[in-house]
Amino acid sequence: MSPEREQLLCDALVNLGPVETEQGLHAEGVRKIQEVLNCTLADARTTLRELRVRKRIEETAMPIEQLDQPPFRWVLPST
Repeated sequence: MSPEREQLLCDALVNLGPVETEQGLHAEGVRKIQEVLNCTLADARTTLRELRVRKRIEETAMPIEQLDQPPFRWVLPST
């Protein structure tokens, strides 16, 4: 996959915004990858796993004291 396409996917994941549960975050991430790449569920799961393993995208949880919005979201790793 080209670096431009990877960046497009990472941006799409970050733009999903906060989600209520960790499972929901992963499900929405896979759904978004399927939408962007027009690929199968299995391919989308593999792509998300590869992005995470290669540290192109990370999941994060908001601290408990900031729970005025759902806690889980995708973020770009700090450099």
